[in-house]
Amino acid sequence: RRGGGGGPGARRPKAWFGAYSIAGVNREGEGKDNQDAYVAVPEVGGDPGMHLFGVFDGHGANGHEVSSLVRHSAARFLNVAAVRAAAGHPDGEARAAAVEVELGEVFLQLQSLLSVQVDFDSEGSGCTAILALCVDGELYVANVGDSRAVLASGEGRG
Repeated sequence: RRGGGGGPGARRPKAWFGAYSIAGVNREGEGKDNQDAYVAVPEVGGDPGMHLFGVFDGHGANGHEVSSLVRHSAARFLNVAAVRAAAGHPDGEARAAAVEVELGEVFLQLQSLLSVQVDFDSEGSGCTAILALCVDGELYVANVGDSRAVLASGEGRG
């Protein structure tokens, strides 16, 4: 964490983020639809110390619909108050475990939403998901499926 304490009015470092995705090819070498989606929500739930990022890789006939639904729903399922309470735990392992539970709840609620939505047939379709939650400079990552995250730093670059 840079800039000292994290109290009200504290100077917080700026975060830069971006996303880039390209469609793949099938076994015959033909292009296929890009079913990827991402979400970036700085100050999720109005909390200036909490930022949510996610990447979703759809698969199946309606994978693009699944990843889009997940993209537009992930942040609203995050219980910001519970994460804030968990992040205040003095023990690092207990803090991480409590935030992990909250991220797991997001995945469970997304699965429930997918099972009851009627806008498209999700049978045989789905998406992998990875969520990265930054809380007061600490990063928590959770995933479902084979998606992975890479953390990069631009330290020293102007």
